Amino acid sequence: MNAGQRPEPVERAELLGQVPVPAERDLPAGRHALHRERLMRQIDLDTSTPTTAPAPARPRFRRRLAVTLAGALVLGTAVAVAVTQSSRGGVSGPLSSAELASWTGVPTPLAASTGPGATAEKWCLDRMAGGPGAGAPVKITNADLRGKVASMVVNRGGKAMLCYVASETSGLWEAIDPVKNVAADAVTYDTGGSHGDGDAMFNYAQGSVGAGVKAITMQVAGRTFQVTVADGRWTAWWPGTMSHRAVPDTVTVSLADGTTRVVSGSSLFAR
Repeated sequence: MNAGQRPEPVERAELLGQVPVPAERDLPAGRHALHRERLMRQIDLDTSTPTTAPAPARPRFRRRLAVTLAGALVLGTAVAVAVTQSSRGGVSGPLSSAELASWTGVPTPLAASTGPGATAEKWCLDRMAGGPGAGAPVKITNADLRGKVASMVVNRGGKAMLCYVASETSGLWEAIDPVKNVAADAVTYDTGGSHGDGDAMFNYAQGSVGAGVKAITMQVAGRTFQVTVADGRWTAWWPGTMSHRAVPDTVTVSLADGTTRVVSGSSLFAR
């Protein structure tokens, strides 16, 4: 065969027959298992869900906290399921920064049957037409106005929904826990959280109160504001960022017997 010529098939076979066959060797003990594990890991990676899927939305935190005037604090988990609905198409939040800027520390009681109260009630009932307790008689409680934003609790069929309204295209609602029977001097923090982003973010909180609780004042991140107390429930909301948690720094509770107690909000998470 001349140099540069490819060997014929018979010649290739003869040449291959002259090449010594390498001796067979078994893998050391444990190597089979190692390679099998690597293979299965690669299969898992190849068949797993792509990591480019959209990240889930930031969840709102929901807590239940019980405060007695003796200072005993109980931390639990709220069972209400958040069901929000907003008619705003923007991504900044259900309420605008201008609407939140109108917030006042002292709420104005709102009559749900007339004026802004009637407008807000209609907005809430229209949006939650198919929500919890649909078709049952409606009772409005804790209706107030802070600047341009109306707030109220819609009770029907043993269910409760918290609703915020600023305009025909600005508002939201969500399901909350029904009022609970608590001790006369007790305040329970049932649910709280935040909505929106940046200047359009606000925090909210609500819970139950005993029959002897007449007024509540909260302090959060330098803000001092009155809480709406009615029909065994308290409600409050305030503008704020992620650093302004929906848990107050301090809570001042005024009782029917004239006594007043202050509880440190930071101790609510001590347990």
